[in-house]
Amino acid sequence: MSQAIQHNAQVAMTRHPYFLRTAETLRPVLHSQSRQPIAVIQAHADPEALFGWRGDEVGTLADFSRRELTSGDSAIIDFGSHIVGYLHFTCLSAGSPPDAPAHLQLTFGETLCEVCEPFSDYQGWLSSSWLQQQDLWLDVLPAAIDLPRRYCFRYLKVEVKAVSEKFRLRLNQIQVNAVTSATQTCPPAVTTDPQLQAIDRVAVLTLKNCMQEVFEDGPKRDRRLWLGDLRLQALVNDVTFRAPRSGPPLSVPVCRSYPGRRDGVSQRFRPADVLADDTFLFDYSLFFADILL
Repeated sequence: MSQAIQHNAQVAMTRHPYFLRTAETLRPVLHSQSRQPIAVIQAHADPEALFGWRGDEVGTLADFSRRELTSGDSAIIDFGSHIVGYLHFTCLSAGSPPDAPAHLQLTFGETLCEVCEPFSDYQGWLSSSWLQQQDLWLDVLPAAIDLPRRYCFRYLKVEVKAVSEKFRLRLNQIQVNAVTSATQTCPPAVTTDPQLQAIDRVAVLTLKNCMQEVFEDGPKRDRRLWLGDLRLQALVNDVTFRAPRSGPPLSVPVCRSYPGRRDGVSQRFRPADVLADDTFLFDYSLFFADILL
């Protein structure tokens, strides 16, 4: 991935309405599944652990739902596996009637370090707006919260930034509406090697979470269709989920609707309004030569 930000507004993109209409008729159905957390954990710095953080279970969700939270309290909730979807929970007041809004901050992480290390330290070249964090101000309690933004994570950190001294908070019914266009069935890996089986499980889950309305480059960051990724993801789909309407039928006419340049470069697309980006890379197949050398 080149770290240079491209600006190619002068490149004229060809738009084919026929293929766009065809793509719309092939829009896949997103399957949803309710996923509940498995534990509340406490994080500890550990140089031997992945990315320097270890999580130890300290309670169940039933315990957490009875806990009364006040300003400065926090908890890390473990969903047990990587998921892509929409968070739902309810927030109740405890004690006296609320006399001020409740300010919550939610941080979502694929790995534990993402919810343990402050985002203010981030110095990367990618926009910090990709960091998965959301602040909520709840003016009326009780409240049922359904976040409109889709998140990609395993760990959820809940922080109570501020409530008045008059009342406390309780959170319950925490769940995620996980979404994917992949089917629920996938043949097992044809191997008896435990390590290869583990690699296959992770790879299949990664593909499943990338299968949304198109094959996304990644469900956390970018969330767009890349021509280079499309071929690789479609090939793996053919031997795993084998979902005929989960990605390729929509992805292919989307790509054809914007043929763009013909100099062997890859483009990426935003699925919502099918807008071709002005970023161009060499075809991914050309990168494999470097691996073989």
